[in-house]
Formats: sequence, C-alpha cells, structure tokens
Amino acid sequence: MFRNENVLDIEYVPERLPHREQQLNELMAVLGPVVEKPGEMARRVLVTGDIGTGKTVTTKKFGQLIEAEALRRGMRLYYVHVNCQKLRGSFFHVLLAAMRRLKPRFPGRGFATHELLSALMSELDEQDAYMIITLDDAEALIDKCGSAPFYDLSRAHDERMGGPMRLSLICVVRDPARLEALDEATRSTLLEYAIHMPRYTKEQLFDILADRARLAFFEGVVRDDILEFVAEIAAPRGDARFAIQLLWRAGKLAEAEGRREIMAEHVRRAVAQIWGVPKDLVLSLPLHAKLLLLAVARELQLTDESHVRMGLVEDTYRVVCEEFGQEPRKHTQVWKYVQELAKLNILSTRPSGPGMRGRTTLIGLQSIPAQELAQVLEEELSKELKA
Repeated sequence: MFRNENVLDIEYVPERLPHREQQLNELMAVLGPVVEKPGEMARRVLVTGDIGTGKTVTTKKFGQLIEAEALRRGMRLYYVHVNCQKLRGSFFHVLLAAMRRLKPRFPGRGFATHELLSALMSELDEQDAYMIITLDDAEALIDKCGSAPFYDLSRAHDERMGGPMRLSLICVVRDPARLEALDEATRSTLLEYAIHMPRYTKEQLFDILADRARLAFFEGVVRDDILEFVAEIAAPRGDARFAIQLLWRAGKLAEAEGRREIMAEHVRRAVAQIWGVPKDLVLSLPLHAKLLLLAVARELQLTDESHVRMGLVEDTYRVVCEEFGQEPRKHTQVWKYVQELAKLNILSTRPSGPGMRGRTTLIGLQSIPAQELAQVLEEELSKELKA
C-alpha cells in the first residue's frame, strides 16, 4: 500500500506547501535581506497560529530555501530549528543546539549560558558565517525563562557596535497573547514583523492530503472520497497535522488487514484509536436514538462508504424497530434525532452533491467504527428490551 510512508511523518517537509505559499513568501521577503545584504541587518519575526496550521513545516521549508539561496550566493548561513518544548524550555540547550551546527563536537558542559552565547557569536565571526534561529513552541521558553532569552538573542549585537549583524530570530507561538509575559521592550522587538497562520478549511485540508497521498501510497489505494472524509473530520480544528496522522493510521489499519485500499471504516477506526470510542455517551442516549444509530451503523457496514442516504437510514431504522418490537417514530422526529446526534459529534451530516439523483441528506459516523458501534448497540438493546 505504501510507496513512501515517511511522507506522512510529522517531521517531513514536502516540496510544495499548499495554502502556505503566502506565508512562505512573507518570510522570504522579511528575512531575504539577511542574505542579500550580509551583515547589514538582523531581523526578528513572530509566527503565530493554532496547532496543525503549518507553522513548523513552513518555517522549516523557509530554512531549506534560505540556506540554498545563501549557498548560491557563496554565503555561509546556518538555519537552526529548535523545539523549545522538547528542550524543556532550556535556553542553554537552545544555544547548544545552535553552537553544534557550527562545531558538531562542541562540549555540553563547562559553560554558563551567557558564555555560550558569546562563544556562538565569536564562532560566527571566526567562520564569517550567519545564522537564523527558529524558536518553535517558544511558550516553553517563555514559561521557564521569561524575557531573558529573547532579549539576549535580539540584543546579541549590541556589544559589537559597527560589526556585522550575524544572528536573526524567528519566534513561533500559538497565541501572541503569550508574549504578554515578556517585558515591553522585548515584546515590541518580536512584534516588529508578525506572520499569522490561519486554520485550514476543509477544502485546503483536502488539497494537503491529496498531495501527501500521491507521494505516500501506490495508485488506487486512496480514493478522493476517502480524502474528503478525512478532511471533513479534521476541518472543525483546521488541523493538517491531525488529518495527516489520521490518514497514516487508516493506511496502517488497512495494511494490517491485507487490504489494497483504504475504506471509510479504516478512517473511523483510526479516529477511535486517537480519540477513543464514546461508549458511555452512546449508551446514555434515548431508546430511539440508539435504534437510529444502529440503523446507521448497519447501513455503513453494508456499503463500506463514509456516508449513506437519509432514506436508506430510515428504511433500516424501521427494520431495526421491528426487530426490537418498537413502533418507529415519524420522519420529523427521526430528523430531530439526527440533528441532536450531529450536535454531539456522533453523526455527521451533509447535503448530497453532484452525481446523485435528487437532493437528500447524507449521514455518516466520524469517530466510531460502524462494526464496533453495531455490536455495542445490539448488546445494549438486547439487554434493555429483551431482558
């Protein structure tokens, strides 16, 4: 199934960044002069956005591009990307990571933090090199060290008046309000250039998934409607990282079964692995909501699709009611159940699109595997109604 599984790794940096071209261009515009006019200026850039909005992959892609441009110009420039959360908010280890790009065997002991920063600047001078450091998940650094790291990095050239400006900084945070913890001078310096990453839309997530799927899987493994299903699940959060992880898990589940294609049920099972199955919520539902859910689960098992027509669900609901000796509710009440279950994020609904005769509502499950849901409901309804 997999052509290149690494493409779905969160550390992978693709050739294309769909729907982040503008932000990438902004980074190049702001920091490009560092390469165009070496030593004349240093820049500080703030990058903000929620989880999964492309902050990390965009800054890493920028790092690849700016290093390549510097090399083309015969300039020695190092791009250093550090995750402050993984380094537990240690400014010393941030500087050590930067120093080891210049001198890979640089010792990890024997220096105070301010000495390490001085050594870094001296080494840049000695190599006639320049550096851009990206502080990813910078909240961890703020929480542990306050303003000091940002002030020290921003002012690293102050004692070198007249010398070349060698160190630029990118600060990546989810919420710019976290900068309120910094002193005013440091905050104003970081806010000089700010680039925001908005949440991805469903359509944008589909484009990202389509790009990754083309590289990750052999042809025919993932249909477009499956990619649309994954994008629909991830859309409320606008989280590309979650969408890509979900696609990878669904692929692994299909592979484990020896299948040649990812089906909607693999996606639902993947969601359940990440979020867990809300069994308590399902079991607490009113009787006819459970009967309706069982109908949905059975229809999805039969079709192996992501969504089924409302009319088919109602037909199966009446059969389920007869099976358990219950009088089926009228269409209006059934539709109310569908709406309530959608509000609880148990069901998903959407209008039918092109290629379907007539207009109807399509109903699907997002976070619960149809097979598992059917088993849980059949056992519960048997206890409740046939005890």
